[in-house]
Amino acid sequence: MRKALPIVLAMTAFLLAVSCASTPPEPPVPLPEAELAQAKQLKEKADLYQLGPLAQAEYTAAEADLKAGEAAYGEDNAVAKASLDKAIAGYQAVISKGGALYLGTIGDRSATAKKSADDLKASVAVKDDYTKALAVYDRALAAKTAGDLAAATKDFEEARTLFEAVAKVAAEKRDKALAAGAEVDQALEDSAAKAAEAQAALEAEGLGGEGE
Repeated sequence: MRKALPIVLAMTAFLLAVSCASTPPEPPVPLPEAELAQAKQLKEKADLYQLGPLAQAEYTAAEADLKAGEAAYGEDNAVAKASLDKAIAGYQAVISKGGALYLGTIGDRSATAKKSADDLKASVAVKDDYTKALAVYDRALAAKTAGDLAAATKDFEEARTLFEAVAKVAAEKRDKALAAGAEVDQALEDSAAKAAEAQAALEAEGLGGEGE
């Protein structure tokens, strides 16, 4: 029995060694290239529209995660991927929160220009150009609802420019109409004054009295 014990121990050690030798090593984690590219793309979009100050906490966290991911990139790809995934989620939160506030601001500017045009009855005074401006404005509202920053920004700015232009033309037409009306009123006043002067002259000569 004692002679068999070393043999058993030797066989056990051998089997353990074979088992360990046959276990394949963990495959290396690949470079998180797609995650790095996506994080940088989202950061670029957030920076383009200056959304950081509108979602400061989220932006600061995303920046830290991106830096951590870049630092671990190629050294510890598992850590790099985890950090970059967090950066992606962070920048998406920035774009969602900050983007809504940003579009609200430029949308308000367009709405103000539209109201100025409406107050001047531009839809009547400059009907065709107003209709065009309104179509662009409605398109901007749809893009805002869809969360399309690029399209909404472009259309809100274009609509504001168009509404300001039609408001200017409508104001010019209103001013011309008021000036023309004032000229008519002045002409009537002048005519009445001249008639009164003529009547006074006749009366002074004894020709314009009643019952003559």
